[in-house]
Amino acid sequence: MPVSSRPWFQSLSLGLGSFLLYAFTGARTIQWQDSAQFTYRISSGTLWNEYGLAMVHPLHFWLGRLMLRVFPGPDPWAVSLVSALGGAVAVALVFRCVLHLSQNRSASFFAALTLMLAHSFWRFSGLPEVYTLSAALMLAQVWCYLRQQQSGRPEFWWMLFFLNGLALANHNLALLSLSVWGISFLCWAAAGAGRWKHLWAIGGAWGLGSLPYTFLVLLEMTLTGDPAAVMTSALFGHGFVDQVAGIFPDMKILLISLGFMLLSFPGLALPLAGRAVIGGGKTGVRIPAALWILCLLHLLFFLRYNVIDQYTFLIPVYGLLAMFAGLGFAGVKMPLLRKAAWLLLLLQPMLYTVTPPLLRNSGILSAFERQKPYRDDYDYLFSPWQVQERSAARLMTETFDAVGTSGAIVVEDSMAFYSAAWMRMYLGREDVRLLRPEDLLSLKVRAGSVWVPARSDLPPLEGWERSGMVWVRALGAEDVIPSPRW
Repeated sequence: MPVSSRPWFQSLSLGLGSFLLYAFTGARTIQWQDSAQFTYRISSGTLWNEYGLAMVHPLHFWLGRLMLRVFPGPDPWAVSLVSALGGAVAVALVFRCVLHLSQNRSASFFAALTLMLAHSFWRFSGLPEVYTLSAALMLAQVWCYLRQQQSGRPEFWWMLFFLNGLALANHNLALLSLSVWGISFLCWAAAGAGRWKHLWAIGGAWGLGSLPYTFLVLLEMTLTGDPAAVMTSALFGHGFVDQVAGIFPDMKILLISLGFMLLSFPGLALPLAGRAVIGGGKTGVRIPAALWILCLLHLLFFLRYNVIDQYTFLIPVYGLLAMFAGLGFAGVKMPLLRKAAWLLLLLQPMLYTVTPPLLRNSGILSAFERQKPYRDDYDYLFSPWQVQERSAARLMTETFDAVGTSGAIVVEDSMAFYSAAWMRMYLGREDVRLLRPEDLLSLKVRAGSVWVPARSDLPPLEGWERSGMVWVRALGAEDVIPSPRW
């Protein structure tokens, strides 16, 4: 057969194309919030996370450290490339999984490109985040499961549980998959004599894969002598118990998340995915029960996890939805409908181009805009390419240009704190103290210090003079304890 028809060559080509797309459209400067924290921790070699063990993400951390060594570009871009790599592997695996189930190359390409061009998946493949890596590892487990069901070979179970352990070392979402694979293995073992002996092998494989995380948990238990507190930190982090263990969804947050899902799949992908799941054998391809149960579990977790960025936890689900869309596409017999699905899919980048200005004119975010200095929330949220997003870097450059020698920087906004920490490290300004507003209750701030506001539209801060988007402590001012509030 010609090289172009080989499945692995095609999946490799899709993965490479996806990686290049995400690498060249992704963020290249320091960002806000969690992305800044990932960049700072990885660049500084700080594995510890102040928000608890659940936020350490050791696999992502060590992959980031490796990327820093092999990539010659700036640190924020290098850390973003870990997400690009995860996104690329996920796209390639979607192609392989759909081809395995449907034996339809056109449907497999459709599924892969559906995931590649999905708005939020594209966006988070270009940001320092952990979600596309979670998606890649989950789809790798799906691939092992499909191969095991086809061949019956127990080695695929070993590989599957090793990958699930690795996924746990990246993010606790892997525990949802573990429940599905655990029940599937038990059903497989109960159906044949002599299969239970593999229980020890999969337990060892899972333990080996999860070691980057479980080792930290055991070490923390040894150091603190408080296993209960350590397990709470490992499962929920510090301050997130109510959200993780919540039951009822917040309808406002849910509507925002569903809006991002529709933006990610604006064409026929969702109807085709629904057709594949509901239609079952009528489409010509039957989805294994474990896969739609896996998707359902992730959706149920997402529905009642009430955090403002709830939609980010849909990123692994997008991989499954793209798979289902491809399987639904495989059963479509009408050429016109197939052409319409392709056309709408390939027009999605054009939709992403016009979405920010259209929504900006509508004022749809008026109740939610954060008014971050130099940041346009519409471009920030609705453009999947983040290469143009430099607002945090611009603000931090202005901040360090304004601060005096041995001065202090008071970062009012927790979303910007790690941006400032990374910039201080990058510039070698260790003479500058980095403070949060609550630190001012016990510290005095001298002239030449800088206050970094949380918003660009706040009124003047008493005792400070405005310089661009930041506030500088006036020269000659006496040492005082300024108010931490505007």
